[in-house]
This record gives sequence, C-alpha cells and structure tokens, in this order.
Amino acid sequence: MPGCTRRRGPWCICFSWWPATAGSCICSLTYPFSVRTLLNPRWLWLLNTLPLLVLLAVLGGEYRVIRTLLPPESLLQWRWFGGALVALGTLHAAYTAWQGRRGASLPLGYALVALGAYIGFLYAYGYHLDTLFPREIPRWMVPGDLPLYAGTFLMPTLAHAAAVLVLRLTPDEPPPRALPSFGVALAVPVGWYMFAQLVLPLWQGPGGKVGQHALVVVLIASTLVFLLALARGIYIVAARRAEGWARYQWLWKLLIAGVLPLLGLAVNNGLLFPERFFWSDGRGGGVFGNFNGPWWYGLAVLNAGLLCVPTPAGPKVRLALYLGRGLTLAYTLYFFLVFLPFLPLSVVAVAAIGVGFLMLTPLALLVVHGRELAHDYAALRPFFASRWLVLGLVVAGCVLPLAVTLRYLHYRTVLHQALDYVYAPDYARRYRPLDAASLDNTLTVVRGHKDGRSSSFTGAQLPYLSAYFNWLVLDNLTLSESKLATLEQVFFNRLAPRPPRPLDLMDAPNIAAPRLTRLAARSRYDAVQQAWVSWVDVTVTNPDSGSGAAEYATTFELPAGCFVADYYLDIAGRREPGILAEKRAAAWVYAHIRNEQRDPGLLSYLSGNRLALRVFPFGAGEERRTGFRLLHKEPLTFTLDQHSVALGPARPSTARPTVAPDTAGGVAYVPAAAKAALPAVRRRPYYHFVLDMSAGNRAQWPRYRQRIATLLKQQAAGAEEPRYSLTNAYVRTLTPPGLLQADTAALRYEGGFYLDRAIRQVLVQAAATPAPRYPVIVVVSADFDRAVLPTDFADLRHALPDTDVFYELTEQGELVSHLLWQNPAARGAAGAQPGAPNPVVAWPNDTRPAAYLPATNQPDLVLTRPLPRAPAGPLPPGSWRAGLQLWGQWRAQTHHPETTETAGPQSVQGSIQSGILTPLTSYLALENEAQKAALRRKQAQLLAGHAALDAGEDDLRQMSEPRDWVVALGMLAAWLGWQWQRRRRLAGAIA
Repeated sequence: MPGCTRRRGPWCICFSWWPATAGSCICSLTYPFSVRTLLNPRWLWLLNTLPLLVLLAVLGGEYRVIRTLLPPESLLQWRWFGGALVALGTLHAAYTAWQGRRGASLPLGYALVALGAYIGFLYAYGYHLDTLFPREIPRWMVPGDLPLYAGTFLMPTLAHAAAVLVLRLTPDEPPPRALPSFGVALAVPVGWYMFAQLVLPLWQGPGGKVGQHALVVVLIASTLVFLLALARGIYIVAARRAEGWARYQWLWKLLIAGVLPLLGLAVNNGLLFPERFFWSDGRGGGVFGNFNGPWWYGLAVLNAGLLCVPTPAGPKVRLALYLGRGLTLAYTLYFFLVFLPFLPLSVVAVAAIGVGFLMLTPLALLVVHGRELAHDYAALRPFFASRWLVLGLVVAGCVLPLAVTLRYLHYRTVLHQALDYVYAPDYARRYRPLDAASLDNTLTVVRGHKDGRSSSFTGAQLPYLSAYFNWLVLDNLTLSESKLATLEQVFFNRLAPRPPRPLDLMDAPNIAAPRLTRLAARSRYDAVQQAWVSWVDVTVTNPDSGSGAAEYATTFELPAGCFVADYYLDIAGRREPGILAEKRAAAWVYAHIRNEQRDPGLLSYLSGNRLALRVFPFGAGEERRTGFRLLHKEPLTFTLDQHSVALGPARPSTARPTVAPDTAGGVAYVPAAAKAALPAVRRRPYYHFVLDMSAGNRAQWPRYRQRIATLLKQQAAGAEEPRYSLTNAYVRTLTPPGLLQADTAALRYEGGFYLDRAIRQVLVQAAATPAPRYPVIVVVSADFDRAVLPTDFADLRHALPDTDVFYELTEQGELVSHLLWQNPAARGAAGAQPGAPNPVVAWPNDTRPAAYLPATNQPDLVLTRPLPRAPAGPLPPGSWRAGLQLWGQWRAQTHHPETTETAGPQSVQGSIQSGILTPLTSYLALENEAQKAALRRKQAQLLAGHAALDAGEDDLRQMSEPRDWVVALGMLAAWLGWQWQRRRRLAGAIA
C-alpha cells in the first residue's frame, strides 16, 4: 500500500513501524488500539502460528508415548489429522507473511475461509475422536483432557477470524444500524427454544448419521451467526459518537462493565438462584470456578468505575485514567478467555436459562474496554509520544499478572521452606519459626488448587490460574493429602489420621489371596568381584476360590550388604525384565496399571532393609512367575512367606572366606566373621526426655517437671546426666544446666508435637558422635496421641543398636514402651522398665570407636566419612561395590537430609546406571513400550521438581483443565437429548 488515500486526522494513525511499508498508512486501522487493529495480519503469528506450534508439540509428545498401542486405523487417522494440521498451519503462516509483505490488512475472504477450514477440521476431529483415542489407550497414560486440546488451541484463530468478519461487515461509512444485528442475535436462541419446545418432540427428520450431522451443522452455523451478530451489534453501539447515543453512554457502559459482571459473579458463586444454577462440593466455588474472594468483586467494581467515569479534560488526568484502564485490561481479558470456550453454549444458555446471557458479558466487556482505551490513546497522542503511551499500556497491563506471579512465588517459597524443614531438615541447624500465617494460607491455596477439587466445569479451582499455580508452585506435581495433613499437624497442631502401616506380612493370612507355591534359587560365585550372584525364582498362585482377580503382595528383609541387581516378571508367555526407575514415578505407574488389572510387577524398599514385592492382579486359578537377582558377599538363607532357600551354599575352591572389611566410597562392609572378632561392650544408658511443648500445653509445664523428677529418683539410669528436647513444631535440646537457666515464662507453646523430628534428631546425633553411653528416649506429653510420628524409624536402626524401644511417661508416672523400628504409635504394656541394653561391639576398636554395631552373626555397614563422595564416573552395572557405594550415599542422606535436593537425583541416576535397587528407586516390570515411555516421562518430571512433592494421590484422578468448548457441546448434546426424551414421554402420556 504505497500511501494514504484518506484524509489523515486525529482518528487515523499511520503504522510507521510496519517493516515493509515504512511511512505508509493502513487506513482500515482507525488507530492502533481500536478493535480494527485486529485486521493487521501480524496478529496471526500470535493467534494462529504460536498456538498451532504448541498444539503440535503437545500432541506429538503424547503420540510418541501411545503410538505403539494404536491399532492401524488409529495410526492412519493420527497421520491424516497431523498432516492436515501441519498443512493448515503452513498455509496460514505463508498467507500471513504474504499479506505482511504487501502491507495489506486481512480481507473478508480470509475470515470466511479460515472459519470454514478450522470449523471443518474441528468437526472432523471430533467425529473421529474415538478412533484417534481408542479404548486400547489407558486413560492414565495421557492427560484426561488431551482430546480437547485441539479446540482449546484453535479457538484463538476462530475468535480472531470471527472478529475480522464482524469488522469487514461493519463499515465506517455510512454508519450502520445496530438494531438489525441485535434482532438476528435474538432470533437464534428464540428459534432454538421454539424448536426444542414445538418441533423436537415431534421430530421425524432423517435418522442415523445423516440426521446427527445435519443437527450438528445447523447448531454450529446458528451459534456462529448468533455470536457474529451479537458482536457486530455491540461494536456498532460502542462506536457510536452521535449526541443521542453519547447522552446515555454512561448507562449502557455501567450495565456492561458493572451490573452484569457483578451479577455474573453472584450467580456463579451461589449468591443468587443457588438452588437452580449452582452446585458445590462443600469447598466453595461455582460452575465456572471459585470466584468467591473479595478481590474478584473489588476488581469488578474498580473496572466498572474506570470505564464509566466521565472523560476528564486535562491530559494528565486522562493519562492516569488511560493507565488505570490498562491495569484492569488483564481482568477483562482473563474473563474473556475463561468464557471463550463456552461461547458455543451461549445460544442454548440464553434459550434455556433465564440468566444465560451473562455468559456473553465478557465478550461485550472486552469490546467496550478496547474502545475506551482506543479513545484515550487518540486523545493523548497529541500530548505524549506514541512509544511512551504504548509502553505505559504494556506496563499497566502487566501489573495484575505480575502481582499474581509474585504472590505465587511467595507461596512457592513458603511451601518449600516447610517441605525442607519437614522432609529435608538439617539436624544441626537451629531453625527460626516460619511465618505461620503465610504457611497456613499457602496450604489452603495448595489444597484448593489441586486438580479435581472444584465443582466447576473445568475441574479447576480457577480456570487457567490453577494450571499456572500448579506449574509455578508445584512444578506440575502435587502434594498428597497425607503430606498436607502432616504439615498442618506439625505447624498448627491439627490432628491428622495416622499414616497407614507399610505393607507387612499379614497378621491374619487371607486364604483366598494369591500365595507363594514355589521358591527356588540359583547361585554362582563371581571371582572378579568376590561376591555371590544368586537368582531367586518365585512362583505364586491365585487359588480358585471364586474371589476373582487379586494381587500378590508380600514383604521380606535382606541382610546388610545384600543388594538387588535385577528383576523379572513373566507376562503373556514372555520374560519381561524389570526397569529400574525413580520410586515415586514407578509407584504412580504401577497404581494406574494395577487399577486397570493389567500386567505390572513392582519391587521396592519400604524402610530399613525391608522390601515389598507386588505382582499385578491375576485371575483365580492362574499362576505367575517372577524373580530377582541378589548380590551378596556371604552365603545366606533367604526367607519369603515362610519358605526358605539357601543362597551360595557351596563355596567353590576359588572363594575365600570374607573376614576383612571391604570399603568403597566412604562406606565399609563389616562381614559377620570380622564383627565376631570385635570387642564387646555395654554402653551406659541415660535419659533423653522429649517434652510436648505444642499449643495449649503451657499449664502442663509444672506437671512435666514433677513427673520427670519422680522418674529420675526411681530409675538407676538417672545417674547419668539426662538431656531434654523441648518439642513443638521445632526442637530445642538442653542439658540440665541449660534447662535451669532457661526462662520458663518465655518458653514457646505453639504448633504441633513433632515427635518424629525430635527422635530422629536424637538418633542422628547418636550415630554421628559414638559415645560409651546411649539415650533412653522418654516422651512426656499430656496427649501422646497427638504426636506426629512416622510409620517407623527403621532407616536409622543402625544409630541405636542397644535398644528397640522408646517410652511414654504417663501422668501416673508409669513408663509405656513403644517400638522404634515398627509402628511406634502403638503402645506396649504399662509399667515397663528399661531393661539391660542389647550387647554391642565397637568398630574398629574400643579405644576410638567409629561406630557401635549389634553383636549378632549378621554383617553390617558403617560410614567411614560423614558425607561419602559421589562417584567420579558412571557406576559399573551389576557390581556389588557399586551397591555398597550407593548404600553409603543413602545412609549419609538419612543423617543429612538437607542434601536431598542435590544428592537424591545423583543417587537415582547412579542406581539406574548400575542396576542396583536403592530406597530411592523401584524395579517395575511393564508389558509394552507405551507404559515404559509414560514411566520415563513421569520420572523426568519428578526429578526436576522438589523431592518432597508427589506424583499423585492414591485415588489418582485424570481430569484436569482446561476442558474447552467440546465439553460445552457435549453438555449441549446431553441437554437436547434429555429434552427430546422428556417431550416424547410427555407426548406419549398425553396420547
């Protein structure tokens, strides 16, 4: 376009920044921020090319996961639709570039072709959805809303093409009339209402697929006509500048910008018509999201005030108004995006529901908001440089998104501080109390934003914002309800249910459950690494008891220095080797496949040296075979479900007895023979009192001191100087002189009784500084049942070989025993007395012992340095020394959880490289490549996030946002079907 053929005035601003047409003017663009700016072809890069690239990347990534499960027909459809999408995007991008070179705006023909092409594509896509995502694809393997992504990412193109069509059908000269457009828009829902009331009950039209296609085509066409006519009418009214219109301008702006948004919030949140248009799950929120907060109403009022305020005369005041309107533009755009996927439902909503027109409010508000900004820009242009006005609008528009981002970053910081304290603490550090109010608010928001917790259409608490929150705060992972409850109990003393006990040998065996029917072993001695390599083969059978499919699950223990190096499961007549993967990812995949009764097998550590073996549910009368490979230095007897087998029973002549310690990477293996030669010692006990200082216990302090004093007089262990841990959410350890000097009036009683942290701190301290005395832990509390406790302390069993129990000091002055290594919340008999300590040996000698070991005939592991160095290179696969090195890293991590974020991923990678199972990994046998691809993807996601975050809940739900207009159309189809059946029943009853 070589030049401007129209008179330049205050309403015509030339685009000197347009690269190919410097100094030229695109006259169809009245001014840069009017809605006619949408005729600029550069918008297509943002509204078409970018969403298409994202859509292709998302669908391509999912296709690579599921392609091996797709039948030939589905593979062909994927290629056809993928090719069509690439072709549409390429043609669109080429047309955009061509129009840009010509310096031309978008014509009417573009809008018609784009609408026809993309609506046709989406219609064909929806029709073939069952072929693209057949039942052979498990729902857990792909996001539940993946089939709807096409509608979500192509909606901007459709909306823009519709806007171009409206603009081209609404010329500036002569001024068009708005009434015909509103009449057409009103006629569409009225026509559908009449059709549903009068025609649909007696419908005798074409049946089968022809009738379905005809009904859907008519629905799409009428919806498009409705939206185009409505948008055109609003645009004409907003553009009117005649005196008659200007006189009542404040009234219709107040209606669109103020009354209707507030009315929409009230209806959605259940303040109006709750029994008819609102349902809730008890957590608040409405069918479009949880907009109950005062901020939403405040922003609505502020936006209405800024848009309805009379136009000021001074340029500085007008600039302030312009920037204020730019600030609330993000609010208007957000609700436009929220309701954009539901616009196809607006015809039915207007026809069927009295307040359905509220769904159209964001569309009208966006038109009004854009026009007001355009008028402000044009009025300010003579006083301020264009670049500063544009920059000011951009900065003002970023204020609300930036405020949301900063708030979410604050949530992330507070949440990570709490997670680090609870799940990755530094036991040597004195922690300052967290901001309890911020943490409480953060946990509430985290729980609210978790997928599937809302009663909204999308399943999200706040559409799009919940997805942003989960990405920024939770790294697209989640925080399980059990961890949320633990955090609330630790910091706020809110009682949570005890965590479930780990899988254990059944106290009362179920005769109907699958059981072990054969246990066999194969052993050989590897002279190179001087270790035994033994395969354990397990055969399990589900008795034909009529109970149907059931899962085999059991536990077993391995001695120190015995490592799992391989695993297999027989699936469909073939032997499937296990995959070593990050533990949370493996458990997530196993849970999903198990729920579908497919073919997984799982082998993982529970705690300490205890492992769990699980085999997928299989039918009555069926038999399954599984097994694993063990690396061990010494012969041993392996026991599983009361069946025993000898591993390495016959030592070849090349083997020599293992009597000397074997070290690797900061950890030493002490064989049974070497331990038998160590000097036996008996350490002296001392009391370590853990006092409950949680919220509400201030009045208990005198009683605590009285009970402790009485016990110290009665027990011989009182001869050794005791220690005291004042415990609420935090732990403060004092000696008797420190306790006497403490200002008891200033002691803090807040949060929960974090007994887990106090006991772990005592055990880690005992392991880090070996001494000739050991702690007898005594808990002093007014309500022991409120203590925060783990399932066990088995990972720290090596720290206290002298005893297996700790004690609770009751109000009656009696000691009640609790097991340290198994279910510590369970009480033993009252009136227990600390008995003689278990015999221990000093390693390497009793002069300067580095560790105390239990005096048993079992080997042990000992750290030779506090933090073993990570290996310089990859660990050799299937190596016993690699297993020793990995276990040294794990034990060091139990002493120094603060290293989890860095040491954890390194240990996982080392485990996967070497094939040695560790407490951070699991062996998982899968039946196909798609499951393996899903496992790898979930593992990468988990390793990139915080180590305390979870892959999902136990009852994993796969519905996530954003559900788009395809859901709305599904709801529409269901409503039409219901109306049809209802009318037919009524007609039949009358007949």
